[in-house]
Amino acid sequence: MKHMAMSRRGLLAAGAALPLVHTVGCNGTSASDGGSKTPDDNGSAPTKKGPSAPDFTLPALDGSNVALSDYLGKNVVLIDFWATTCDPCLVEMPHLVAMYEKYKAKGFVVLAISGDDADTRSRVPNVVHEKKMTFPVLMDSETAVIARYHPSKTMPFWVLIDKSGSIVKKKNGYDPGDEVALAQEIEKLLQ
Repeated sequence: MKHMAMSRRGLLAAGAALPLVHTVGCNGTSASDGGSKTPDDNGSAPTKKGPSAPDFTLPALDGSNVALSDYLGKNVVLIDFWATTCDPCLVEMPHLVAMYEKYKAKGFVVLAISGDDADTRSRVPNVVHEKKMTFPVLMDSETAVIARYHPSKTMPFWVLIDKSGSIVKKKNGYDPGDEVALAQEIEKLLQ
C-alpha cells in the first residue's frame, strides 16, 4: 500500500523547513488543492449527530480482538486511521496521546487503526512504544475498515463518535492546532 507521494525523508525535510499552514495528508495532497477533504470530513463543520458508526472487529497489537461495539453506549470514541509511513500521522500522534491521557478517566477512548501493510507492519510496535500509545492499537492491513469510513484511504483521518454511536465529526489531514478544536469537541461530548 502506498501512503505518500513524496518520500518520507522528503516530507520530513519539507515539514522541518516550513511550518504547515494547511491540512496535509499522507498522499501529499491538501485541503486547499482539493485532494484530501470531502463534504463529509470537513474539519470546520459544526458538531451534529450523523449516521451510526459501522461496527468492526480488528486484531489488536496485544493479540486480542477489539470491536467498536465494545465501547459504544458508554464512551466517546475517536477512531484514528494512521500508518508508520505517514509523517503527518506521526506528527499528530503525540496530541492524540495527550488527549487520551487527559480524558480517558471521563470515558474517552482512542482506537488507533494502523493501515500498515505486510511490508511495514513490523514497524508498528516500535512506533507505538516511541509515541507512548497506551490506547488500543488495531491492525487493518487490508484497509477494509478504513475503506468503510473513508474510501479514499488518505491518512491521517479520524472519526469522532458520541456515546450513542453516532458519528459527530470527521477530519482528514492534520494542521498544527487541530488538536485544540478536537479537544473542545471531546469535552462537549463528555458532558
